[in-house]
Amino acid sequence: MTNNLKQISKHPLFGYVILALGLIGLQLLFMFTDGIVTLTVSRAIAMSMIYTIAAMGLGILMGLAGLASLGTAAFVGLGAYIAANILISFHVPFFVVILAVTIVAIVIGSIIGFISLRVRGLHLLVITLAFATILNELFITPNNFTGGPSGITNVPFPELGMFLQLDRETVYFLILGVMFLLIMLTLNIINSPTGRAMLAMSSSESLAKAMGINVLKYRVLAFVISTIYAMIAGVLFVSSLTAASPASWNFMLSLNLLAAVILGGSAKPSGVIMGCFAIFTLDLVVLRNFAFFVQNPSASMVFSGALIIIIYAKFPGGLTKLVQEARHLIIKIVKGAKHGTSLE
Repeated sequence: MTNNLKQISKHPLFGYVILALGLIGLQLLFMFTDGIVTLTVSRAIAMSMIYTIAAMGLGILMGLAGLASLGTAAFVGLGAYIAANILISFHVPFFVVILAVTIVAIVIGSIIGFISLRVRGLHLLVITLAFATILNELFITPNNFTGGPSGITNVPFPELGMFLQLDRETVYFLILGVMFLLIMLTLNIINSPTGRAMLAMSSSESLAKAMGINVLKYRVLAFVISTIYAMIAGVLFVSSLTAASPASWNFMLSLNLLAAVILGGSAKPSGVIMGCFAIFTLDLVVLRNFAFFVQNPSASMVFSGALIIIIYAKFPGGLTKLVQEARHLIIKIVKGAKHGTSLE
């Protein structure tokens, strides 16, 4: 029995399953108790999970393929607007919305991926920023698709089937379910030949070409995956808030997503999750209780930057390295207690 438990605990998904159960428990406490978990905490966790999905795509792009983008927030917004229009105009199940958004994401990601073949480094950041600027300008231009500066409101909650209509509380579980599925997909990508090819490409494109790796294919694929994740996050955003506003997809969100990936210190979902919850949950639950941060939203970026500096000053591997060090310390303490020895 003990051996079976040890084998289960070593499974790559074990920690994520525990996390999912914990997040389910928090939402159940919110739904069926009075004040143990507040509405603010529930919404903050839901938004953090949504941003985690977008950041996982960015993690694949940066951590594996060695590419960078400042357009993630704009792609989240585009996914939100497409989903909002489908949900308002058509009575279709949620998977149809996801399918439609994924097709658009493949097209856009492919275009940016092909463009990226001619640029590197800072030039690539400028290209993605320019693309995001174009989308943001289209978002605020008065039109029926985005609603202009006022955005879109009264978006109906999605339905999973003919008899399962979600509401403001149960959409939380949809977000968690999609995040968990994408965590499994991300782990498979990282551990697959595709992930190893992207990692080789990020180390040296010349060496990757010499090894027979098709750099064109994997550059485009990295941008396609990142765009799909970002636009799915947009679908979940509008499904949760039932509204989409241009102010939600500003440059600060792209920077925060970038900061979350950097702070996590790993392209693996575990690092991205820690980074996103540190950046977004702290902001939504803690910082916004202070008038200064409410009146100066950009100050949260200062907090995020300071947090990154503090963590990396001691743990160059980010939160992933911090957790590893803490785990080793705990194991050392436990072993020392068993053998009656001290840490010294």
